[in-house]
Amino acid sequence: MRRLLLLAALVTACAPPSAPPEPPAEAKGQMLSDAETEALATAYGELGGALGRGDFPAALAALDRAAAIDAGDPALDYQHASVLAAAKLTTDAQAELTRLDKAGSLLVPQRHDFPGLEGPEFERLVQAARARLPASASVRAFTLAERDLIPEGIAHDPKTGTFFVGSIYKRKIVAVDASGAARDLVVDVGPPNEGLYSPLGMKFDADRGSLWVASAAVPSMPGYVEAEHRGRAALHEIDPSTGKMLARYPLDAKRQGLLNDMVIAKGGEVYVTDSEGGGVHVLRPGPDARLEEFVPAGSFGYPNGIALSDDGGTLFVADFVRGVTAIPLATRQLRVLPHPRGAFTHGFDGLYFHRGALIGVDNGAGGGRIVRLSLTPGFDRIEAVTVLEAGHPDFIIPTTGVLVDDSLVYIANSQLRSFEGGKIFAPEKLFPVQVLRLPLR
Repeated sequence: MRRLLLLAALVTACAPPSAPPEPPAEAKGQMLSDAETEALATAYGELGGALGRGDFPAALAALDRAAAIDAGDPALDYQHASVLAAAKLTTDAQAELTRLDKAGSLLVPQRHDFPGLEGPEFERLVQAARARLPASASVRAFTLAERDLIPEGIAHDPKTGTFFVGSIYKRKIVAVDASGAARDLVVDVGPPNEGLYSPLGMKFDADRGSLWVASAAVPSMPGYVEAEHRGRAALHEIDPSTGKMLARYPLDAKRQGLLNDMVIAKGGEVYVTDSEGGGVHVLRPGPDARLEEFVPAGSFGYPNGIALSDDGGTLFVADFVRGVTAIPLATRQLRVLPHPRGAFTHGFDGLYFHRGALIGVDNGAGGGRIVRLSLTPGFDRIEAVTVLEAGHPDFIIPTTGVLVDDSLVYIANSQLRSFEGGKIFAPEKLFPVQVLRLPLR
């Protein structure tokens, strides 16, 4: 999940700011150097900072620097147009979108990214981009009728076939059986500091039969009080049959954070990103288990998705500023992975290791996409970026997924932006939750 303030700062250049590259759907070309990779991260950091303080000229300058380094990434042009719109330079923003259209861009302009741009010409650009999208490879896995769930995390029990979906708004977890029938597994609307905050990342530990959930206090959840809950987060172990909380590991109250996504190692270690703190924590199994710092706070701009190589030796962290970073567990030395010029890699909500590659869920510019990041055998760079799904009609901020056999089952319409004036949209403005299945082979 994206921090809400960063949402304003980075999905107009916020969370995953990407979108499918121009045809062909695979970006595989000249590799960025290590120096260019670091310079690109610096530009993204300056972009986020500028937008956070409403400095649009500085944001546009940062985008220009990023585009000069990562030439050919249409997401940067999309973001540039979005910042122009936010700065009320609507004529310039419209002209930039028109240039993207003439170039055959697959990015579908999103109305919330372009305040002030409306009318027949903007609608024409939207429809033209949609018409260029390739046929979808995703199919419906199941639908949840509750429109106001606002889901972010999903997990799967391979033994029973049960899926688990977390509701940010209702502070609960829904279990969906193999037939598609849903029931509330965990409903926690009591005192937040004693139970579940809003559930974010979720993983099922098949070796130990436990459901793990990262939860964080967010303003949209029931019972939120700024003075009491700001920066609070916890990691939970839950019985997947009864919903009973087996253990709760709160983040140290002295250090504010946002536990977001996680991955579980073969030994039972749980690695979880701290998006607000900018680091990674680990929970090691044992009688004295507690959250420990694995990657120091401030190492990332806003870490979110996290994955572990099949050999258990390398963590991968998706960051909105640095891009994708590889972390060998033995050394803990962070390496930002260089990528082909023109390929976007900055900010995946969900990140998964599959057959030597990374699968990323990108919910930024252009309506969202699912991509494959092909890695070198030594995990020291990204060789190619291939778009597997883009602009699906169900997409309303896709968030995370779970690998099931050779497919990614993922939340297509989290509807994270469905709040106004601190209140959730009326039911008629919301949609049933759609969970899609994308074959990966």
